[in-house]
Amino acid sequence: MRPLKPFHTDNKGQTSVEYLILLAIAIVIAVVAVGTLAGFIKIGSATSYKKKGVVYWKSADIGIMDWEVYPTTDLQNSTVVFQNNKEYQITIDWVSVNGTLPNYTIDAALLPGDTFKWESPMPFNCTSGKSYAYTVTFGYSNREFGIYNRRFTGTENLAGACAG
Repeated sequence: MRPLKPFHTDNKGQTSVEYLILLAIAIVIAVVAVGTLAGFIKIGSATSYKKKGVVYWKSADIGIMDWEVYPTTDLQNSTVVFQNNKEYQITIDWVSVNGTLPNYTIDAALLPGDTFKWESPMPFNCTSGKSYAYTVTFGYSNREFGIYNRRFTGTENLAGACAG
């Protein structure tokens, strides 16, 4: 009797081809997932500008913890809550919005961490329901060390939707 030859097929490239096909499928799934998520990011980008401003203003040297802006034609005053995030007592002397004059006098003495609620028909020119973005500048004094007439301008705009 003759010994039987083992049954042998030539399958040297099969493993490589299977690997490449699985890799291609994984890449296609990743591209579809990224494309879908990018669509959601574009939808929410209008609100990200406001969120970025909220985070900035809560941690700024002179923080703005909360605000509600009404049009100047509305009978209701706009409200802004300031907070002293510095390590020493300050007096907020004035605030300016978008660099407009006159500056609005505040004259509020704040210890570190103190807040002050300011209500005023401020120079916010906004339309009810429309979005806004304002540059805010403060004039303040460091009463603890006798340093007066300092300025602080926020690097982010104060943004939101006009109430009313």
